[in-house]
Amino acid sequence: MRIELAGSLVRPDPLVMRFVSNQSFDVQKYIDLGYTHFDVICIGGGGGMGGGIDTANSGTFVRNYGGAGGGGGYHRVRGLLSALPTTVPIVVGAGGALGVENNGNNPALTTDGGDGGYSSFNDPTCRASGGKGGKRARTNDTTTRTQADGGDGGIGNRIIAGGGGVGGTSGTPTATGPGTAGTAGADGTFFQNIGQGGGGGAGGVGKYGSGGITCNAATAGGRGAYNPGDTSVYGPGGTPSSDPSSGSQSVVPGGASGAKASPLNGLPTIFGQSKSSRVIGDPGVVVLRLTAE
Repeated sequence: MRIELAGSLVRPDPLVMRFVSNQSFDVQKYIDLGYTHFDVICIGGGGGMGGGIDTANSGTFVRNYGGAGGGGGYHRVRGLLSALPTTVPIVVGAGGALGVENNGNNPALTTDGGDGGYSSFNDPTCRASGGKGGKRARTNDTTTRTQADGGDGGIGNRIIAGGGGVGGTSGTPTATGPGTAGTAGADGTFFQNIGQGGGGGAGGVGKYGSGGITCNAATAGGRGAYNPGDTSVYGPGGTPSSDPSSGSQSVVPGGASGAKASPLNGLPTIFGQSKSSRVIGDPGVVVLRLTAE
């Protein structure tokens, strides 16, 4: 006996959505449209730069920088829409706030950078922590280590900030440089759909006068979600740069990288980066792809 069905079965085309703010996702609506499977990537927010010291007008003429924040972590998960609750909460991690700077001779007034927020899709289904904020500069002279270390990167399948690439450590300056070198932020790894954000670079120390003196160079930030065999989500780390006011070379720390969501959206955009300048860390993202299989 042969059974013939009238009409035809039409499957919807794959659908990719990017979420940049906290909201609820109506799972049942898309099941009703014929979608059966989901593929989601969460990337945490980048950490903020720690506060530094600028004594240009106080007589000591020192300019140092806090450490850069860590990059956001990465997590990718696939599954059945029918296994999710009817409504799914989505959280998108904000970038970490900047630490407070001090323009006088009181390093106690500086503060660490803020941690990047975590991103999640139906936590704990898919989640990624933000990068830790960079450490503040604790001294304002040219002979003592500032302890302006970089923040650790975030990691997939976790919501507490950090857990990824270790932040760089500051060196010890001398009045005329170069001092003792610090260490760069570590690269974050990528393995089996879990990626680590890179560690932030450590802040350097400069001085006004004679076109700028580099008493101790900052260090580079680490790469995010890096695997030499699979660079689909990899983000490059940042290198130190010069201070625009004092003219000191390479005293601004290199920012750390988060990751790309290119396996789902096909784009080169990197989310969850920390910055090599005095701006807040980049926010994270949640990218969702729906298919009918």
